[in-house]
Amino acid sequence: MQVAKLTSKGQITLPREVRASLKVKNGDKVVFVKNEYGFTVANASLMALSKLQDAMEGEAQNVGIVSEEDVLDMIKAHRRDEA
Repeated sequence: MQVAKLTSKGQITLPREVRASLKVKNGDKVVFVKNEYGFTVANASLMALSKLQDAMEGEAQNVGIVSEEDVLDMIKAHRRDEA
């Protein structure tokens, strides 16, 4: 368990171990997610990426992409169309 002290301005410094675990660095954003116990802190960028991945799940198959070769074929076709 890591503890951080709240300043008079409502700020905290995330302990080094927490920053490393969240994979955040200077300037990165963290998000506080309310749950039944209080809040969970998470890396905002990683959470957004995870939500996007969840939302896109199955979409490649829906448009007929089932292999890396299919992706390469689409890229080649697009480049031909743009030339």
